[in-house]
Amino acid sequence: MKFSLKSAILFLLINPLFAQSVLTNAELDNLREKLEVTGMDINSSLDINNVDEKPIAPVELAPAEEPVAEDRYFGYGYFDREINFFDNIPTPSDFKLGPGDEITLSMWGETNLREDFIINKSGLIYYKNIGFINLSNNTLKEAELILVEELSSIYSTLKDKDNPTKLMLSLGELKSMNIYFSGQIENPGINLVHPFSDIFTAIIQAGGINQNGSLRELQLIRNNTIIAKVDFYSFFMDGKNQFSNIKLIDGDVIHVPTIKKRIEISGAVNRPSSYELLNNDTLTDLVNYASGFTSNASSSLILDTIIPLNQRSSDDNAMSSMNINFKNAKLVTFNNGDRVKVLSISGVDSKVEVFGNVKNPGEYPAINSTLLNILDIAGGFNDPIYKQTISDPIIVLRKDSNQFYSKEIAIRYEDAGQFQMEASDKIFVYEDTNYTHSFTYRMEGEVVKPGTYALHSANLTIRQALELAGGLTELGSENNLTIQQEFTSIDDDGNTVINSENVNDATLDFYIGINSVIIASPFENVVRVEGNVYNPGLITFQQGEKLPSYIQRAGGYKPDTLKGKVYIKRANGNIERTSRLYIIGKKIDAGDTIVVPLDMDPTEFDAAAFTADILSVLANLVAILAIADNNNP
Repeated sequence: MKFSLKSAILFLLINPLFAQSVLTNAELDNLREKLEVTGMDINSSLDINNVDEKPIAPVELAPAEEPVAEDRYFGYGYFDREINFFDNIPTPSDFKLGPGDEITLSMWGETNLREDFIINKSGLIYYKNIGFINLSNNTLKEAELILVEELSSIYSTLKDKDNPTKLMLSLGELKSMNIYFSGQIENPGINLVHPFSDIFTAIIQAGGINQNGSLRELQLIRNNTIIAKVDFYSFFMDGKNQFSNIKLIDGDVIHVPTIKKRIEISGAVNRPSSYELLNNDTLTDLVNYASGFTSNASSSLILDTIIPLNQRSSDDNAMSSMNINFKNAKLVTFNNGDRVKVLSISGVDSKVEVFGNVKNPGEYPAINSTLLNILDIAGGFNDPIYKQTISDPIIVLRKDSNQFYSKEIAIRYEDAGQFQMEASDKIFVYEDTNYTHSFTYRMEGEVVKPGTYALHSANLTIRQALELAGGLTELGSENNLTIQQEFTSIDDDGNTVINSENVNDATLDFYIGINSVIIASPFENVVRVEGNVYNPGLITFQQGEKLPSYIQRAGGYKPDTLKGKVYIKRANGNIERTSRLYIIGKKIDAGDTIVVPLDMDPTEFDAAAFTADILSVLANLVAILAIADNNNP
């Protein structure tokens, strides 16, 4: 057998359907033949009876697409949002008062009053009878203690434990802070921010960091001195907020330096993207930033590196690639713009596949499994009824490097426990057709014992079927038998279609088939004449009377009759055509129908009818001459 590349490609595509449905014996044989030739796996639901005839569409190979990250550059989306502060939010306990803040002084007890003050540019408020009081750079609690000391000179009960006057400060209108932003910020320069802001919320109010800005080395500058550095990755990765305890004051500078090293990681990681690395970050850190490996990640990675400008001998050699193993992650160093791809593990052929007459056909593990293990899991062999439908022995196809065809091994179920499976084995379980086939046919109508009968042989005739049914009743007739037989065909879409149709020319020696129906219609002592006659309808049957007589009894032909095309529809459904030459002696049986057709275009010349008329005239002349000759001695 010659096997083409075309067939090989097709067989690479025929697996899921076979793994999900029970195949017939014929389909199993066809599949075994193809597998023995190819030695290949099956990966598609192609029709196994017509594999070699299927057209193959052109195959186009394209590079695999890289996974698309949610954010091309990680982290910047955290700042791309709006933030709202509300006047009724609690005042932070460490909030420092400053110029422009409005405070409300309330006292109750021995003295009751409520007054509003605005801290002036010098950080002072003016209180009558006392003078200026400095509250700047103090928390509300600290300011309350200062006011108790200052006001106790005129409100003595502020310190009276027996009859005290209570004092409380609260914030009214708040001043915005003037914060300066420099570097890679969306809105550099001075920005008004809410006084409760920290570095993170201040950056949001300034429009966020652009994609050239560092997220890991932000600087808070106060009085020309860097007082804090912020790395947002600890917050992004682990939720650790280490920046809210750094309070902003009016006039602070937030500087966002340009990113120094950004590395892209793709492939089998949970969050592929581009990440900012610090000088001491390793490949392990990069993988952790990407939320670790996926379950199918390989330990092999590909590093595409860009040689720094000051280290290049030529731009023609500005890029390089290398294979690395994650075990050596500590030895890997990165340059800005490098890309890491984490490969996925390759598929491992470790299963066998079961086809045919089992309860659960499909794939099963081959490692440490015998044929008995696989068959028992596939189901049916321990079911006493189902097992009788299984043909023994079992057929196993095994790839063989020493020959072109697969090795075929037959194993009986009783020996299956000693047969060790190997990966990619194909197991074929055939159906025992002698057990599963239970065919029937039906007898209906005028038979002594109508009903459904078992079809025990492919050579059962209608005559034998009538004998098994006790023969025909007094009203039955062998001429009135109708046979319905199943007929299988293929439609235009390639689907199998089964129809039950009448067999028009069946005799008593006709072999009936599966689901055949034999209908014995009752004897009818009439003949029907229909069509182009003067009195169509039922005519009484007369034994031995010929066709012309019945037409004459129905009133005779009407004008424009196609006399040469009269036909008879027998009681059993058969159609018999006549002609002008043979209509005279045509026998008619009870239950027959005589159809006399009308000539729809009587002006058209009918050569056949004309010839028949000439022959009829000549025949009559010959008969007359013969009679005359006999009368002349």
